[in-house]
Amino acid sequence: MNQSTEWNNMRNGKMVPRTVFDHPFTQFLFYGIIATIPFYRWRQLPGPEFLKVDWLLFGLLFVLVAPYLLMMKTAPRRLKSNLWLPLSLFLLSNFVAYLVSPYPDQAWSGMMLLLQGTLFMLFTMLMVSVRGFESSLLWTLGLSMGLGALMSCLGYFGGIELFNQAGEERAYGGTISSNNMALMCVFTLPITVFWAVYSKTVKMRLFGMTLAALMALGVVSTVSRGGFLSLVIVSALLAYQYKGHFKPKHLGLLVAIVGISAVVAVSIIPKDFFIRQASLVTEGTQDKSLDRRSSYVTVAVDAIEQRPIIGWGTDTFKKLWINSLETRWFDMEERPAHNTYLEVTVGSGIVGLGFFLFLLLRTFFNYHNSQKTLLSHGLEREAHLVGSFKLGLVAVGIYFLIKSGLEHKYFLMVIPLSEIAVRYARQKVAEATQRNDAVS
Repeated sequence: MNQSTEWNNMRNGKMVPRTVFDHPFTQFLFYGIIATIPFYRWRQLPGPEFLKVDWLLFGLLFVLVAPYLLMMKTAPRRLKSNLWLPLSLFLLSNFVAYLVSPYPDQAWSGMMLLLQGTLFMLFTMLMVSVRGFESSLLWTLGLSMGLGALMSCLGYFGGIELFNQAGEERAYGGTISSNNMALMCVFTLPITVFWAVYSKTVKMRLFGMTLAALMALGVVSTVSRGGFLSLVIVSALLAYQYKGHFKPKHLGLLVAIVGISAVVAVSIIPKDFFIRQASLVTEGTQDKSLDRRSSYVTVAVDAIEQRPIIGWGTDTFKKLWINSLETRWFDMEERPAHNTYLEVTVGSGIVGLGFFLFLLLRTFFNYHNSQKTLLSHGLEREAHLVGSFKLGLVAVGIYFLIKSGLEHKYFLMVIPLSEIAVRYARQKVAEATQRNDAVS
């Protein structure tokens, strides 16, 4: 019995077998992990380092699911995906780099992070059903990030120091950094817009609009230049995605809403936000942060020229940085490259970068092709849902230009979700076809 039939039978009141993946308790554990992502600073419990809320939730989930997987004669159908080839090749290239790395301890530590991330991808593919893709996942992401963005806004606009970075006029809510908060707000924005457009009641549409506004203001509260650029790009892509949803008679109202929103935003956003954004293009205003990022690129390029094919080993840039000449001009401490693509190339060479881009492109086209399939069958709402996650992937891709984030859970989640999008499109098209056949 396939998943679609299983859920249909449940709706018809019939008793059907249910796998451990769909049990309410294991679903609660998994979505609990997703809900904790915006609250990094408060996940640690008193005691040893492993006593973290998300780790404990995942540990319990693993104990419940792993024996079930071991007892199965074949791999679950949910794990069948075109993503495993590029992911396996990427892992293999990193392992080869570890074998020849001059920093074996650091490279091995980086490999362990990649394997942990792969395990999270596997569980995402197992635990997110087609039904969960359009319900539980949206609620979990929307509400958790809505609360996270609200905290960040309270820090920046309300002056609550608890939610601001120490010694800075930049907010980050419960996350690890302002840039991280900006990424998660931009990632979630398309989902909240989808919520606002397609909710069935006026109250839920207003709630979706409120969440979308919180995401935009959450980015502003971080004063992140890269985050603001990502917000502008994703917002433009959102406007393009929904261009056919608004009729010409609504254009005037839409322009008025945008204009009023712009005026309100300008009136409440402090001047230091605009000064920081302008520093990207204004001569003579480059700050220490941009100077340091320029030095990261210098060190990374030198490292790539020395080991262009294989690389230095996973997550070894920080060792190269601390031993470089450039580090003497800044704080003498290990730092990542603040660019995931450079980080990957330094770690596993051009070969590893090629496999990494292969993975990203395959993920993108999983979303893109699923969206096209749904649109071709007149399923606009479902297509826009898939498109929301595709724009989330775009947000991650932009974030990777300014931060090192291979271990970020939103990235590790959006990759396997592209396979869920493929299944989602197939099921929705099949259901639409059945309805059409029944009518005819």
